Amino acid sequence: MKKLRLTLACAALCAVLGGCASNTAFLEEQARITPENWTASMPELQLPTLLGDKTWWQAWNNPELAVLLEKAELANTDILTAMANLRSAAALADQATADLFPTLTASGQGRGDRAANRWSEGWQAGASANWSISLAGGNIAANRAANLEAMASAMTLEDTRIAVAAEVAQTYVSLRLAYVQKLIAEMTLYNYKQAADIARWNYESGLSDKTEVDQAVSNEENARAQIPIIEQSIDGYRNALARLTGQSVATLDVKPAETVPAAPMALAVALPAQTIKQRPDMRSAYYALQAASDRVYEARSQWFPMLNLSGNIGTQAATITTLGASGTGVAGILAALSLPLLDWGTQVTATEQQLAALDMARANYSKALLGALEETENALTGITTSQNRADALQRALEAAESAADLAMQQYSAGLTDYQTVLNTQRTLYTVRENEQSNKADLAIQLIALYRAMGGGWKPADQTEQPADASDALPTTTTTGTAG
Repeated sequence: MKKLRLTLACAALCAVLGGCASNTAFLEEQARITPENWTASMPELQLPTLLGDKTWWQAWNNPELAVLLEKAELANTDILTAMANLRSAAALADQATADLFPTLTASGQGRGDRAANRWSEGWQAGASANWSISLAGGNIAANRAANLEAMASAMTLEDTRIAVAAEVAQTYVSLRLAYVQKLIAEMTLYNYKQAADIARWNYESGLSDKTEVDQAVSNEENARAQIPIIEQSIDGYRNALARLTGQSVATLDVKPAETVPAAPMALAVALPAQTIKQRPDMRSAYYALQAASDRVYEARSQWFPMLNLSGNIGTQAATITTLGASGTGVAGILAALSLPLLDWGTQVTATEQQLAALDMARANYSKALLGALEETENALTGITTSQNRADALQRALEAAESAADLAMQQYSAGLTDYQTVLNTQRTLYTVRENEQSNKADLAIQLIALYRAMGGGWKPADQTEQPADASDALPTTTTTGTAG
């Protein structure tokens, strides 16, 4: 009979605690969401790297960008907040570990009384210990959950670092493009001003009517009106960089440039197919999922007895000099079991709250996985699109440069008028702006891929590239696509 009762008790324990079963089945189901050449399995926790893989950013060979990234790492407020959250989570994990062990307290007391001209005193010293143990292993589950939550917080910090680095780099590329657009806008304005001067000369000479002059002046003033808009965007990008790097815009050291940063395409070619598993937000969601499962276990363990062990040892004496003498020692030990009987509402509510938290953690994991696949696919598609446009824009730029040179030669030889020269120059400016915009798009999409893949990776070819190379980008197709 005794054996039967023991068996039933064990079965009940398994039935109650088994409800928070392993997340293995859920993770296997989520793995089927991903294409065959991707993986949803989580690697072992690694120490966060500084803004992703430094080699990845070094491949850009851009000292100005490197300084901005370094300042962001040290002073960005989002990173500092994430670091504070990690410190708090680590402290909670340490507390959960300490709760697994007994507490020990030392005490001492002295007393003196005077009554009826008689003085009496009493002294005591001792130590006490207390240890609370969940017979269902609830405190062990709580410790495991706290450590997993700290690991999730560490991954959140790393994800924040990567997100900040990507935003800094994308804003920097956009700022450089705005500088190029302003330069081209000023050249276009000069071109239209020359056209307006020619139109006025023709009108004053009786070679054209007032309509041509008005059209030329309209083009000139419209071109002039575009420059303040570009200057406003430049100020916006500079303000954003100052915020991201934790400094005032007055101290921001980013100089105007005539080209946008060239994306090191060796990085895209070297993209490993399973790099998505290193995404910190994926690892954070995974650790949070496991922690939520342990929290359910912890809540359900409260239905079972708690064993409280306490003891004390000490000495009591009438004078301080006789403390510890023979016959003054005292000691005691107590073992007690506690079991909730009329607290079912609280227990049920606590369990339901943790089950809801587990459902939320599973939803967050699925969201992170689907978001990772979407971001990666979009970045890869953007890179491919920009690469496909690069060849056509390069050919258009070469043709526009050739046409502008030929028009100038013909004008010098008296074979054409200056208006033809101005028209070919305007076409050249437009094509050059499109070519530079596409280079900026390619760089931004590569940075988006860095963000989507959870940090940098090492390129297969480590050959140095000239800083801010303005040559046409190669049209190699990105490998390792998701699906």
